[in-house]
Amino acid sequence: MTPSDHVRALETLLARIRRSGGVLLNVDMWDRWGAANASDEEKARFTAEALAAQRDRGEAEQGLEALVARLRAEAPDAIVAWADAHDAFLAAFIAGSPEGSHASTARFVAEQERAAWAEVRSGKRAWVAENVYYVTIDPGRYRALFGVDP
Repeated sequence: MTPSDHVRALETLLARIRRSGGVLLNVDMWDRWGAANASDEEKARFTAEALAAQRDRGEAEQGLEALVARLRAEAPDAIVAWADAHDAFLAAFIAGSPEGSHASTARFVAEQERAAWAEVRSGKRAWVAENVYYVTIDPGRYRALFGVDP
């Protein structure tokens, strides 16, 4: 099934949050292990990247909260479809997880995220902060379910 325009809009904002979080994580790692030997130009560049990512993340979070609130009133089926797509994505992730301690933790995290998406579906929360360290994204499955690039 092709994702609706609403699902694509919701997921586009969530992807912005995820991408800006990745930038902030990169800057944090650089700050911890690379900043001491960095040039003034590098420090300025990383500071600018962090500020831009923080701004983008804040705008995306506000936009997502507002869109979820609007769609709950105007098109509640879109929120259900979005949450159901995340549930399907996570179920496939769990089913395809190999054995091992990292995979066991990943399955546990994915189950927690499924429960959180059920809360989105029921109206108890607006969105879920993903853990992409444990729950990795299969780009093909993601595009098929959400109609956007991860």
